[in-house]
Amino acid sequence: MTDRPLDRRALLTGGWAKALIRAALPVTDRIDAAASRFSAESAQADRHPKKPVREIPVHRPPGAVAEKDFLAGCTRCSDCIRACPHQAIVVAPARFRQAAGTPMIDPGTSPCLMCVDTPCISACRPGVLSRERSLVMGVAKIAPLDCLAHQGTTCTSCSERCPVPHAIVLDRGRPRIAADACTGCGVCHHVCPAPRNAVMIMPSTRTAHV
Repeated sequence: MTDRPLDRRALLTGGWAKALIRAALPVTDRIDAAASRFSAESAQADRHPKKPVREIPVHRPPGAVAEKDFLAGCTRCSDCIRACPHQAIVVAPARFRQAAGTPMIDPGTSPCLMCVDTPCISACRPGVLSRERSLVMGVAKIAPLDCLAHQGTTCTSCSERCPVPHAIVLDRGRPRIAADACTGCGVCHHVCPAPRNAVMIMPSTRTAHV
């Protein structure tokens, strides 16, 4: 008679024979079996390595250096976040993995208003935000099927609020992004009144491994 507990669930669901055999196995046998399964799974994992790490764009503040240099140099001090008078710079959340904790722009929450004196750059002691770098953060893209103006409703919200001259032009009342002027500040995305936001901001090709 064994004093090992039986699997009551297995007994109730008809697996009584397997439950009895499992209960009778010495503990060492079970450990050996588990070790064998682990070895087999490890071997299979070696034969099928993980997919290459994906990269996603990070919407950095103006003047950001190349992403690799940004990640290497940023101290996550948050000085640029505190320096922004419009609270447009936020901390990158955990989903950005190795970029988590670094400064980024979230235009859905608060866009960059393109301050003339760029206080965020002045506050950056490590120099990963620099006036020697382009202030372009990305470029806006308009989805015509979601845009009110493109669908026949009068709307000029994005063109009226854009802080960059000539970045949004109206073509017969329909907005069009001038890619050579757009800085990717995100104001157009932030103010879009369409039921489904018609403006996407595509960050510059500074990428972070995730």
